[in-house]
Order: sequence, then C-alpha cells, then structure tokens
Amino acid sequence: MKAGLRKETIARRDALPPAERSRLAQAFVAKITRLPEYLAARSVLTTMAIGSEWNTGLLVKDARARGKTVVLPRVSAPPRHLEIFAVESNRDLVPGVWDIPEPDPARCREVQLAEVDFALVPALLADADGFRLGYGAGYFDRLLAGRGARPYCVIALPAEFIVERVPREPHDVPVDRVLDERDAP
Repeated sequence: MKAGLRKETIARRDALPPAERSRLAQAFVAKITRLPEYLAARSVLTTMAIGSEWNTGLLVKDARARGKTVVLPRVSAPPRHLEIFAVESNRDLVPGVWDIPEPDPARCREVQLAEVDFALVPALLADADGFRLGYGAGYFDRLLAGRGARPYCVIALPAEFIVERVPREPHDVPVDRVLDERDAP
C-alpha cells in the first residue's frame, strides 16, 4: 500500500511546474522563518533537496545568514542509518547515497540530535496529526525515535500533499507541526 502511494505521490510532485515549486519554496521558507521555534533555534537540521522536492537550500541560506548552525544528515555505511553533522559551507558536501549532497565526515563535526533545536523533516505526504509518509527506508523515524522535546520538528508540504490520514505503523514518529503554503505561523 505505502509503495504504491509513494510512487503516485512522487509522480504528482514531479508534475508540478518548476515555477510552482519555486513559489512553494519561497512560501515555505517565509513561513518557517517566522516560527518562534525557528527564530529561537541556534541549530537547524534539514536535508538538501533532491529531484522535485522544494528547494531547501533557501532555508539553509537563511539559517546561515542568521548565524544558526546548519545540520545535515548523512547515510552511514551498512547497516545504514542517519548521522548528522554541522556543515559550515556547501563546499563541505559530497555526493552520498542516491547522489544526495551529504556532509563530508572528514570535514564536518558530527552532532547528536539533542544538540539540534529545530528540524525540517522531509516527507512525501503528511497529515494534521504530524505523521508522514517518507521514502520508505525509515531513516528519519529511527533518527527521531525517543527525541523528547528537541528538536522542534516541522514538515512543509503543498496543501494537496496533506491528507486526512497517512498510513501508520508502530515505529512512525509524528512531528510537531505541519505547514502548507496557506498556513500562517
């Protein structure tokens, strides 16, 4: 069920025109950067966008401009899981699994999730309860399991990708807030 839903959702996202993706990215960053939790954060975890995902590089740029520590994930060697690193510059990124830009562990300082104040969590779909459909590897659910109050976790998706209920499994971890382009912080 989830595999078919992922394929269908990616096809719908891929069909969004580049100009619409650009508009959405700008709207999401404008909303995220007004959130009190973002404004208070000293460190921000995000991912680098791939494929037709909205351009998270705009959020990275804003976080750096505000003097926040930018934290990005890296997929470890098998058994695969996410490790997170403070990244000072895009020059510190190397192609990782699936060619996703990842921190170079030789150049970046590894951090623990408890050190992160704010996290933008990737998702294909989400529901109002904060549950998400990801790409299926479970990396972010495992990273966020047992996180407590930190980091404050947000998903930002076009309204058409926020559904009544995402299929859930016991290991799924909800986020604190789901934003769309129409949402007011």
